[in-house]
Amino acid sequence: MEPLYLPDQQPTALLVVDMQNYFFKDPQRAALLQPVLPRINALTAAFDQAGLPVIQVLSAYRPDRSDWDLRMLQENHPTLLRGSEEAALLDELRVRRRHHQVIKTRYSAFFKTRLACWLRKRGIGRVAVCGAYTHYCVNATIFDAYAHNFVPCLVLDAVISPLPDEAALMVERMRRNGYHLFTSGELIRSLAL
Repeated sequence: MEPLYLPDQQPTALLVVDMQNYFFKDPQRAALLQPVLPRINALTAAFDQAGLPVIQVLSAYRPDRSDWDLRMLQENHPTLLRGSEEAALLDELRVRRRHHQVIKTRYSAFFKTRLACWLRKRGIGRVAVCGAYTHYCVNATIFDAYAHNFVPCLVLDAVISPLPDEAALMVERMRRNGYHLFTSGELIRSLAL
């Protein structure tokens, strides 16, 4: 399928999903950061330089159980509590004051957040998504971006998944749907045009 059309005057925003301590506690998952984290930092720097929005998307929950998901409720085991060390962004992640922050309580950054409204107010036409994990939160955010009429864009070499076969299936679905698929270098070069 042909890639979705993006009018020239509609800018792109960068969504950096779940780059938090909790998701990389496991040494095997932490090892996946090595090639990806420098690319995410290069992307945020390029978006900052271009004056385009960067949104840090975090999973975090209230201690009072009011926004816990079904598994947390069933197991009565809180994770990623707001303000905790496990919910904190990775120290190596380049974060600036100008970056917007969205707290999510489900896989998609759009679910019960004001993200779509915030992006529309800024005339955003496309959202480029990077971070963790391709087969869960990145995938859900990409498909919800489309549902909210933003052109979805996956940054192929700036996403992480410990399940490469599942991630490959998601990427193929995105390709078939005409979503934009770029490497970090291709996306950065496109900002300079």
